[in-house]
Amino acid sequence: MPLSLAILRPRPLATRLWQGGGLAAAVILAIVAMNFVVPEDQSVGRRMLGHDFLAFYTAGGLVRDGQADQLYNLETTRRVQAEIRAEHHLDLPEGFGPYWNPPFYALVFVPFSKLPYPAAVSAWVTLNVLFAAGAILLLCRMVAQSAAAWSGFNIRTAPAWRYWLLVPILVCFSMPFLQAISHGQNTFGSLLLLTITVTLWRNRSAVAAGMVCGLLFYKPQLAMVVAAMMTITLGWRALAGLVFSGVALLFVNELLLPGSLRTYLHQLPLNLALMQVESSYLWERHATLRSFWRLLLQGRGPGEMAEPAMIAWTATAGLVALGLLAAAWNTVRRPVDDIFAEPSRAAQRDRLIAAAIAAMPLLMPFYFDYDLLLLAIPFTLLAAERIRGGEAAQDRTLIKVAAMLFVWLMINPGVARASGINVTVLLVAAVAGLFIARACRTEAEHQAAPAGAARRGAVERVHPALGRVRPATA
Repeated sequence: MPLSLAILRPRPLATRLWQGGGLAAAVILAIVAMNFVVPEDQSVGRRMLGHDFLAFYTAGGLVRDGQADQLYNLETTRRVQAEIRAEHHLDLPEGFGPYWNPPFYALVFVPFSKLPYPAAVSAWVTLNVLFAAGAILLLCRMVAQSAAAWSGFNIRTAPAWRYWLLVPILVCFSMPFLQAISHGQNTFGSLLLLTITVTLWRNRSAVAAGMVCGLLFYKPQLAMVVAAMMTITLGWRALAGLVFSGVALLFVNELLLPGSLRTYLHQLPLNLALMQVESSYLWERHATLRSFWRLLLQGRGPGEMAEPAMIAWTATAGLVALGLLAAAWNTVRRPVDDIFAEPSRAAQRDRLIAAAIAAMPLLMPFYFDYDLLLLAIPFTLLAAERIRGGEAAQDRTLIKVAAMLFVWLMINPGVARASGINVTVLLVAAVAGLFIARACRTEAEHQAAPAGAARRGAVERVHPALGRVRPATA
């Protein structure tokens, strides 16, 4: 009789996700536990954490001291950060971290700059954990709503928590989460703002969604694609919300930091050129098509982006942009919410949102790997749709690629640096392509999906009149 391991037998997707998430959690918790028992000189201590926060802390201190004009002066930044390192005996990498964000964002860090650096890091991490908790609660709610809607049809016997509890497990034990919290990054605030934007977008609160999305422009690479797709689907009200937030931020900037915005627009390209062109740069830490072609064809060394790399970047980014525009057209051409349509416009809107967020890294010239935590939103939307009935072979492929990306992110920087191939970008491109394909899927293609047909049949067995009805959760 052939040997058959129980773990290799077919299992529902939720079971496989629990197994994978549980394994990731066990490995990471074991590593954390080992950190407390190894010798101090071999462990990760508090003085090694918060490298990226040092740039924010420096910016807050410059604004507090009335030196906003020095925010983008690299020599000033280098000097101040060296003084902070020496004063607090920080065990951080050599060099310095420039401040890349718009000047108004530095105002957030003025209160933190009044604290000693170790206390400021602790306060910032605590605040960001609260941001992450808020975002996770909203994401869990999306899944729980779908599970609750279908439980009314008695199709599922598994309790709802078995689905929504996967969200905090898979988010909190992902590599982007760990990178963001250890670097002292602002990714959790970005995740919360984007999750609120998506929640409002799904509820058709156009003005409010635009206003919240406008706040994301403290990091423009996280907002531009979402703002464009939201404006296409929600119309001028969403654009009005974006404009309101933009004008408010500009007003605050010019009122409190006069002239700093002009310095930012002039100096930021020069600073980027110094870091990315005149020096060796960590292209392996970016999740962009630009970084993929730059690293593959030129390596990490200094130099302008070569013409072949530029052509390849432009061509591949153009293909992604065209696919996303096609997905937007497939969404807006549905004039009304029709529960008898397959998919409904609400489901189609979710697909476009997921595609836009997944495609963002590929379309932007600057996007670090820790911000891939935002992919938690499109995968949550995918889970919500699968729970309420939508499924195809394409979706199963998407989930397998997502699992590969989840694991690969743990080793990518070292492998990409050594090999010159940023596999993370290839996996993100596959994820984005599959999400875009879902959003471009025609009504006939969706109805032909065997899994979707099976689910409709299950509903019909409960109540024949409900065979074409999809519970509204958006």
